[in-house]
Amino acid sequence: MTAIRYRLPDEPRPTGLAHAAVDPMWPLLTLMLAGNGLGLLWFAINARALGSPTAIKEWMLVVVSLVGSTALSLGLIWGEQQALFSPGAMPYARLSIELLQLGIGYALFLSQSRCAELVQHYGGVLRNGLPAFLIVAIVARRVLSELKLSEVLQAVLV
Repeated sequence: MTAIRYRLPDEPRPTGLAHAAVDPMWPLLTLMLAGNGLGLLWFAINARALGSPTAIKEWMLVVVSLVGSTALSLGLIWGEQQALFSPGAMPYARLSIELLQLGIGYALFLSQSRCAELVQHYGGVLRNGLPAFLIVAIVARRVLSELKLSEVLQAVLV
């Protein structure tokens, strides 16, 4: 006789990466201080590590951030070439890319926070993300900034 296990829809599902789960504050700080590419990568890995029931939605947000940043960057380059923006307005127009990236980063943070709180409430342990954050923010950020990337990739990843 098999027992049917009742599962709550928002209950985290244990995964093999559970030992790597961190508080979503660390990927958000990484996104803000080390760049969009590294922060989104950490959010995607953390969604799987937490066993988030909304992991697919979170991965879709990562894709929306990357595609949206690329589209905005290309649109701003085109608008600058067509003289739709005055030279003084371009720095302000580029803030739209930052707004999109930070807005999606905050949405990912909120989504993962619910799952992280449930993991902790039921005895799960979240790792301290400070060492990884420092490595990424200091070393990886410097390496990315020294790479010769196109203007579009620079806007999307850094």
